[in-house]
Amino acid sequence: MITLKTEATKNIQTFQIVGVDEADISKGKVSFISSPIARVLINKKSETKLFLKQAGKDIVLKLSIYPIAYS
Repeated sequence: MITLKTEATKNIQTFQIVGVDEADISKGKVSFISSPIARVLINKKSETKLFLKQAGKDIVLKLSIYPIAYS
């Protein structure tokens, strides 16, 4: 799981990067190919700060990566 926290508002969003056939944004699953946020996150390390531009505004996000526990 990948958690992004907006530095300014402390808003937290959690995603799982999956294949195209599994993608479902309503479940927090984004495609590694078609999702712009997933493409930005590829090869980033946990606790990295990301600097993005959204709707003309600069946004700073803090990335946290957590392993998924499978049963």
